[in-house]
Amino acid sequence: MPHTPRKFSVLLAPLLLAGSLSSAAQSERWYQVELLIFSNPTGANSEQWEAMPDLAYPEPARFLVNPGQIRDRVAEHRGPSELDSFGRLWLRAASEIGTGDSPAGNTGDTSDSGVTDQPAVSGAALAPTPFVTLPSAQGEFHGKTAYMERRGNYRILFHETWVQPVREEQDAIPLVIDRSGDSGDWPALQGSVKIHISRYLHVETNLWLNTQGRYLPGDWRMPAPPLGPASVIDETITEEELEEPYFISPESEAAIHATDGTGALAPEAEVDEAEAYPWRHAVLMQQKRRMRSNEVHYIDHPLMGVIVRFTPVDASQLQAMAQAEQERGALPD
Repeated sequence: MPHTPRKFSVLLAPLLLAGSLSSAAQSERWYQVELLIFSNPTGANSEQWEAMPDLAYPEPARFLVNPGQIRDRVAEHRGPSELDSFGRLWLRAASEIGTGDSPAGNTGDTSDSGVTDQPAVSGAALAPTPFVTLPSAQGEFHGKTAYMERRGNYRILFHETWVQPVREEQDAIPLVIDRSGDSGDWPALQGSVKIHISRYLHVETNLWLNTQGRYLPGDWRMPAPPLGPASVIDETITEEELEEPYFISPESEAAIHATDGTGALAPEAEVDEAEAYPWRHAVLMQQKRRMRSNEVHYIDHPLMGVIVRFTPVDASQLQAMAQAEQERGALPD
């Protein structure tokens, strides 16, 4: 009999940790973070960019958790699932159900697992689940994005709002802002940001913009930059499937047509990274900025920009957010 997915209780696991979060919330400084990253296609192409920038993803790293995207992936999967503390979704093989080795997850039978369809929290949790993307209405930059897009000079590449405790530099984990590790494709924007606190808030950008390289002479093109770490780990994929050629999305295939005229690649063709990379060059934005809360900060670059705002969240606001999260089911249940 096929396994029918039940309510995805594992995505409420962070709420099961509310006891530990509550004590931490009293000592850590929490902020609502809104981050907007955009490109400026009409930027200064006369700039001299580094031909071979050092592009790399940090380790360890984490991801934001988008409830809608997680819900969709879980609905497609018929085995157990687990969301870890780094925001990565693990899709387990159905054979792991009941083996005793599988972590608590969407097993379809929670009678003896200690995992329930409702968070086992007595009273109101004192902190919401961190790093979960909030509804767009809770952000403050939507007027800015609409204006920027109306002007036609800017392209919005990333815009999310979330709450998190901000820790000191040695304890802060960088946040990967793209999903290239899941798609196997190179989006326009890749990289990570790191947020930490000392006397001031600090933001470090490790972002790169993939470009058509019209500012480059001749036909030279750089090697493909790395793909990001995966935010979805599907343990049901076989070794044979892992050996298949790189996936090329319709967008990238169109870009390949437009830039080098190689045409569509046959499904069985051997594809190397240089052929699959639909761009010509990447421009690195690696900056560190000190910031204050309750102010809008702008990190400038000729080809892109970052707008960020930190809003302090006090204990009563944290409790209200946690209660609202439980009531609306911010994470799939």
